[in-house]
Amino acid sequence: MTDITMWEGGGWYGLQAVGHATGSVEVCAGISGILYALAGYLRNGEREGVVHGVEVSLAPGRSCIRFAGGREAGAAFAMAEIGLRQIALACPEQVRVT
Repeated sequence: MTDITMWEGGGWYGLQAVGHATGSVEVCAGISGILYALAGYLRNGEREGVVHGVEVSLAPGRSCIRFAGGREAGAAFAMAEIGLRQIALACPEQVRVT
C-alpha cells in the first residue's frame, strides 16, 4: 500500500508518499511518473521564479515534495492531486490519498 498525504495552506504545498503499491508495477510506475513530473516542473519553475522553496526527496518507498508559489504552483499541485486520486480510485487496495 502506498499512503499519500497531500496538504496546502498559506501558499505552501506538499505531499508525502510512503510505501509500495505491492503487486502492481503499473500502479507504482503511475505514482512515480506523477511525482517525477511534478518535481521536474518545480525545478524548472524555481529557475524561472514561478515557484520557490522547492524541496524534493524521491526515494523508493518514501518521497516528499514541498514548495510555495502562486497560481502556477497551485495548478501543478492540483494536477498531481487529480492524477494520484484517479489512481487511488482505480486501485484502492494499493493506493490511498488523504
